[in-house]
Amino acid sequence: MAHQEHQVAGIISDDVNDDERRLYECARKYETIVRQFDELVEIMSKGIAVPKRRKSRRGSASGGRAGSSSQPNNNEVLVQTVTRFLHELRTNPSDSECSRST
Repeated sequence: MAHQEHQVAGIISDDVNDDERRLYECARKYETIVRQFDELVEIMSKGIAVPKRRKSRRGSASGGRAGSSSQPNNNEVLVQTVTRFLHELRTNPSDSECSRST
């Protein structure tokens, strides 16, 4: 009977260790996602920033054109950044571990 209890205790210990390892890896992935989110917010806020001087009509007209011409560049940067983030998450070895725990 003592042998069976020892085996059960060993199995429970292994399960706890596996759970702790998966929890740690998921926490690391969460930190990566938070960092990426902060970076995306920074990129997007730079693209939305409006110049403070928009009182003259000529300035606002030219500012509107400049904003629309820079919009595709901002979109391209955003797409490249999101793509890079997704690749980072996919290549992270903890990805498969976290998906198993859900």
